[in-house]
Amino acid sequence: MAERTLFDLLDAAPADAVALRFEGSAITYGALRERALRIAGGLRRHDIGRGDVVGLWLPNVPDWLSIAFACARIGAGVMSLNMRYGAKEAGDFIRRARCKALVYLPAYRGKDYEALMGTVAPHSLATLALAVPLLQAPEPAPSDIAGALVHPWPRLARVDLDDLADVEPDAVAGSQPGDACIILSSSGTTSQPKLIVHGQGRVARHAGDVAAALSMLGGDARLLLAIPLCGAFGYTVAMTALAAQAPLTLVENFEPAETARLLVADGITHMFGTNDMLDKVLDAGGPEWKPPVLRMYGHANFTPGLTALPQRAQQRGIAMRGCYGLSETLALFASQPAEAPLARREQSGGVPLAPAARVRVRSLETHECLPPGESGELELLTPDVMLGYLDDAAATAAAFTDDGYLRTGDLAYLNGDGGFTHLSRIGDVLRIGGYLVNPLEIEEVVLSASGAAACQVVAVEAHGSARPVAFVMGGSGYTHAEAAVLAACKAQLAVFKVPIRVFRVDAFPVTPSPNGEKVRKNELRAMAQQMLAAEETARC
Repeated sequence: MAERTLFDLLDAAPADAVALRFEGSAITYGALRERALRIAGGLRRHDIGRGDVVGLWLPNVPDWLSIAFACARIGAGVMSLNMRYGAKEAGDFIRRARCKALVYLPAYRGKDYEALMGTVAPHSLATLALAVPLLQAPEPAPSDIAGALVHPWPRLARVDLDDLADVEPDAVAGSQPGDACIILSSSGTTSQPKLIVHGQGRVARHAGDVAAALSMLGGDARLLLAIPLCGAFGYTVAMTALAAQAPLTLVENFEPAETARLLVADGITHMFGTNDMLDKVLDAGGPEWKPPVLRMYGHANFTPGLTALPQRAQQRGIAMRGCYGLSETLALFASQPAEAPLARREQSGGVPLAPAARVRVRSLETHECLPPGESGELELLTPDVMLGYLDDAAATAAAFTDDGYLRTGDLAYLNGDGGFTHLSRIGDVLRIGGYLVNPLEIEEVVLSASGAAACQVVAVEAHGSARPVAFVMGGSGYTHAEAAVLAACKAQLAVFKVPIRVFRVDAFPVTPSPNGEKVRKNELRAMAQQMLAAEETARC
């Protein structure tokens, strides 16, 4: 079967079938295709074409997808920008991707993006030739920054999106399956974020494989997306829905009560998100709430301590199935089998969804491939892997083994049936007492014993060896009782896993990511060392 371009996903669907539902309105495949073709025509008129990059700085709105498909039509790539980015981050990504155009909202949820862009260093915008605001309301006046009238676009062509699209639909396909279509950024918790480039043919094939493997084909599947389109997770879910020709209910911002309503009202069969999102939906829905046709909730276990959630969800008829993916492979690389017992389905990981994909686990010490049940670094082989890291051939080469497997940097073990269970990032694993310890094991005990809202555990050098230190953030009515928490840990954990201290903090150091904030563990380790050193000094 010949490789498809991304635009082929729209061309293959019936024009009158519903592609998107958004805020009570339905958008057909025909309307989505027409909008994308007109935007493509407008981009061509401004000399944007194959090989160029368009920065896309929008929340979850239908035009995010219209623009992405317009770029795919003409062979341009999209640099996906998170709405949480500040001036430095946005400017850096625009510069590194050499964006020729930027589509953005002038203002959103109280944040003035015109003002923000006015503070970006001019050299970061040097490649921009076109600014395209999406005007959902009267355009704000240029902002007065530091007492001076500043506008970020003094030398650029500027046209709002509706005017850009007010042209004849693009008539000539200008892309190939090998063209870049999306550039995603890594979280960059310890170094400069990498820019991860994916190609049209691989994205289209991956979307089709996921749709087939998760039983979305046949006409009765309906998906809900409440995670950001700008990240690998949200982008993959959206492309999978379109490949399945299944209506996608698009949620601009996750609101638990509204999500609970839509799961029932729109007859949703598949939803994907983090484990804490489902926990909040169950709370918002109330004790009698139950989605009538939801076949699966594909989840990523981002929040420790929700040990009762899978059983609670099952009692409402919701089948949780752990999933796994990373930006280099797109999300939904794997999912736990539908027929597996809950004890397995609640874990991250699963069986690869692409028929040609393979997994193996390699020892961190000997680098030998390990049998099922033994933990090591997860390595993946898939035809739908990234094209590479933008402008970083050395990092791209280092990410792969000599025989083409991607080194994930994740700790996992094989299940013996072609699947695996994901444990944690290798950088987060604690090396204590001669053992590799998953911090989640300690965090869940601390959370249960303390009643804190969140917990993070790191390992530090103390008393001549590596020892765990816990940090907690207290919620409403929280009382910090360190001695009681340590006593609970001693009763439930091996002695070398018991934290030497449980510190309370107001907030964890974090980095924004499309699926939420990621904790900077290196900064937590430094904080732990400093706090322990201060206590030691005070005792002397």
